[in-house]
Amino acid sequence: MKQWLIILCCAVFVIASMLTSGLIRALIDLGAFACLLWIVLGYKSASLHR
Repeated sequence: MKQWLIILCCAVFVIASMLTSGLIRALIDLGAFACLLWIVLGYKSASLHR
């Protein structure tokens, strides 16, 4: 499930980034980075608790 979530997030943020420009694009890219970082860190901590 996590792989599909990461792929979906990447697709949504790439499409949103392509459709915008300027400050909005920078905020979308920052949001994408934060979202992917949150998913990866959540996945790592979940695997440590198993």
